[in-house]
Amino acid sequence: MVMRVLKSFILLLLFISYNALADDQNSSLINADKSVYINLLKTIKESKVSNDEIALQKVLLEKLINTIPSTVTNITLSVPTNVDEYNALFNRYIDDTLKKDSLTKKIQSIDTKIKSLTKEIKSLENNNSSERTLELQSALYTKSFLEYKDQNEMMVNEILSIDKMLNESLKSITFDSENLPKKTVMAQDEALKLRATIDNFLVKKERFELLGDTHDKGISTAAINTKEDAYNKAVRATITSLFSEFSDALKSKNKKVFVLEKNILDAVSSLENAKVIQESIATLLHNMEKNYFGTIDTLKGSTVQEFKNILKMSWNIMSEPIFTVNGSPISMLKMILALFVFLIGIFGGGFYKTSIKRMTHNSKSINLATRTILSNIGYYVIVITAFFVALNVMGIDLSSIALVAGALSVGIGFGLQNIVSNFVSGIILMFERSIKIGDFVELSDTLRGHVSDIRMRSTTLNTNGNIDVIVPNRNFIEGNVINWTMHDKLKRFDIPFGVAYGTKPEHVIAVIIEAVAKSGYPDILSTRDKYTNVIMTGMGSSSVDFALQVWIHGEEILAPSKTISRFLIIIYNTLYANGIEIPFPQHDLHLKSIDENVHLSLLSSIETKDKEAMIKD
Repeated sequence: MVMRVLKSFILLLLFISYNALADDQNSSLINADKSVYINLLKTIKESKVSNDEIALQKVLLEKLINTIPSTVTNITLSVPTNVDEYNALFNRYIDDTLKKDSLTKKIQSIDTKIKSLTKEIKSLENNNSSERTLELQSALYTKSFLEYKDQNEMMVNEILSIDKMLNESLKSITFDSENLPKKTVMAQDEALKLRATIDNFLVKKERFELLGDTHDKGISTAAINTKEDAYNKAVRATITSLFSEFSDALKSKNKKVFVLEKNILDAVSSLENAKVIQESIATLLHNMEKNYFGTIDTLKGSTVQEFKNILKMSWNIMSEPIFTVNGSPISMLKMILALFVFLIGIFGGGFYKTSIKRMTHNSKSINLATRTILSNIGYYVIVITAFFVALNVMGIDLSSIALVAGALSVGIGFGLQNIVSNFVSGIILMFERSIKIGDFVELSDTLRGHVSDIRMRSTTLNTNGNIDVIVPNRNFIEGNVINWTMHDKLKRFDIPFGVAYGTKPEHVIAVIIEAVAKSGYPDILSTRDKYTNVIMTGMGSSSVDFALQVWIHGEEILAPSKTISRFLIIIYNTLYANGIEIPFPQHDLHLKSIDENVHLSLLSSIETKDKEAMIKD
């Protein structure tokens, strides 16, 4: 046991001495040279310390020692002198773009790892055994980072050189303008055939796998990969041929270059990492266009082509079905057109409504009620027609409306019955004409007014206080409605009043009729069968009850409260002038017997009150 402890102690001392030696050699392993790594590895091996941490350090040191410094040399590119060399240089441009993208991703990944290791090293305590391992790992990453960075810079320079060479060599390259389009079509057809073959292989392979058939039957993964490679080559051939067409058109300053540019970028979309290649090729093509057309014409041509592309893309997106209704595909375009048709119907209905009211405003043969009915019915017919036309535009079969009607009937049963009831009531009111625009109607003691509008769901009443009250149409059909002006503006007002008992009824009737006759109001009607009268209506508990019956014609009947007030004032002043008492509610108390002490107390109380009254006087 003692020997084991002693051995461990000796190993610990050796490890500490190794770390101290390493710190003396170089304070930072990240930027150390090759000799530092060799000395550290030698020290670790001599110490004969063995654990996972030391084993990892040995591996890292060996990798750092064997790492060959990056020696990036720029490859000299030759200026193309014919079409083949010109196209080869263009393909080199695409390959360099892909290499640059790959290097950029590696650089970003390694940079993230270095930052993570740096944070981890800073968080460690001093003399932590893991610190040396992390520094060695960070050093290895840093060397890779620098190497990839140098390679990336070389790719950038090479891409710029190719761009320049393609622009400069275009003037001296001769293209076969006649056969280029044919070559492009052939390459496109080849790519399409290979794509169809690959898709067919994939479907069959999946079908065989579902059936448990392990035999490849000529459609193994290797065969599919071979076809994929052939397909990529065919796509590259298409892009190259299109680029030749583009260059030929550019050389002759033909505006077709902007369409060809679009075709090239579309063809690139079939390749892997299409977005990266598209951005790089778009830069190349724009630079070439600027050299031949100038900046303004290039921007103009690109803008026009881009506008066309946007329109085409928008049209395709809007024409794409979003959902289906009863088997009919509904796209955004159909929905917009249907909405446009429906809005035309609404505005057309509003225009019709306004036109009818304007044309019939001064007509003597068409009254206000008829004008309102014509405008409202026409408006709803136009709107409903526009609604069905909009459904037809959307591609919905109108014969399937029965399904909608069935669903609607269920909705009516659960909550729409009031709306439908008001709708039907509105139609009845319009055609029956028991209530017309301008009529003065009374629905209750507190609700009366002129009918200002009749709609399909509700009717608007304007009260004498100029308050618009919207009343559901069903209230006019289901309830009792008093129409004061249905046939004429003539109404009998019955105005009740009372006098005290002991007054002769004949005297009361005579003075009231005389007072009304002398009032001089021109709206009081007096004919053989319609005349002013006063009748006795009963003997109440406090008064003898009478009622003044007076016939009124004209606009005053539309202000019943005002009219009644007018005649109540006449009755009051007439009774007062003739000394006729107007009673108030009273009750007589009859006592059959009373206790003697109570009687004396009451007498004493009465005498006391009389004395107090005399003193005050």
